Amino acid sequence: MKRYIQILFFIVVINESLCGQDVNKKTTPIIEYRAYTGGVVIHHSNMSSLNDHLYVGNELRLGFQTTGKDYWHHLFNYPAFGLGVYAGTYNNPSLGYPRAVFGFIELPFKRKEKSYITTDWSGGVCFNLNAYDSISNPENIAIGSTVNIYVGFSFMYKYIISNKIEIGAGVKLQHFSNGAYSLPNLGLNMASIELSLKYLTKNRQSFMDIPSPDVYDKYEVVTMYACGWNVYSELTNDVKYFNSTMSASVNKRVTHKRTVGVGLDCFYQGYLSEYYADKSNITNKDLMSYAGFLSSELLMNKFRITTQLGFYIYRPVDFSLIFYERLGLRYYPVKWMFANVSIKAHAAKAEFLEYGLGFKF
Repeated sequence: MKRYIQILFFIVVINESLCGQDVNKKTTPIIEYRAYTGGVVIHHSNMSSLNDHLYVGNELRLGFQTTGKDYWHHLFNYPAFGLGVYAGTYNNPSLGYPRAVFGFIELPFKRKEKSYITTDWSGGVCFNLNAYDSISNPENIAIGSTVNIYVGFSFMYKYIISNKIEIGAGVKLQHFSNGAYSLPNLGLNMASIELSLKYLTKNRQSFMDIPSPDVYDKYEVVTMYACGWNVYSELTNDVKYFNSTMSASVNKRVTHKRTVGVGLDCFYQGYLSEYYADKSNITNKDLMSYAGFLSSELLMNKFRITTQLGFYIYRPVDFSLIFYERLGLRYYPVKWMFANVSIKAHAAKAEFLEYGLGFKF
């Protein structure tokens, strides 16, 4: 908890240093505190004992409220975005006391003069969970690692008290898992009631109204290389298999904020060696699969949220369903290059996390 308080103090200091900056009037700095309580959502019969305790969480956020100077602010109804830290407790030592660092974006969809209804999406890294161990911690059959992915979603009503203060209430869903890097990986899901208090460090600005930008490029070619690791079974949890992805796609920009496309994937899946009885003669060809996919991307300034549905064209062994899904986040530091983090799954069951670099032409 001491380390958590130090992180919160560090965020407040950073925010105060930014308060005097204009940030070109594109944003207004904000600080927000959120508290919530609820329970673990049981999605597997073996997890029934994990919801016997009250779950409590809280977080502090440093962010920026957009003002409308950029056109993408209008497309998403003047969102807020930034970074935050989280601390929670399950009141259950077998699960631990999770901490997380995350990024977030708040996407309002109905605004009035003194209130608005909003959704909130966050993602980051969670640590300090008490991982499963067959001897020392057999009760936690949900998570096999102390470090995990953090994903959060909120649906809230917010009321504007003054030019600097907002309060809110709503529901919150959270998810912790490790993308099959370690087993078990059933994941922890929490549902809570949430309250919030937001402070704008400068008086609220009226949203600007600007014209639509010039016509965008309608077509683009995207290539990417990504890699990751996973395990095959709990019996060999210490054995991490290398996996990689090479992909190419053609996308069409259908609106200012969305693309659709088609593409091809080439996968190297090291863990497929477990499907062969004779492992002495396995070649790289025996570990490679090929697939085609349909994709859609949501564009938010330099970020893109990518969703894909793929279908295998060739598989060396029948290791899964014929289709797979991919959900990813891409960041474009420049227009022609991006960093990628995504998860590849079969019917919502994680296969592995992909970390990669891509190019757009």
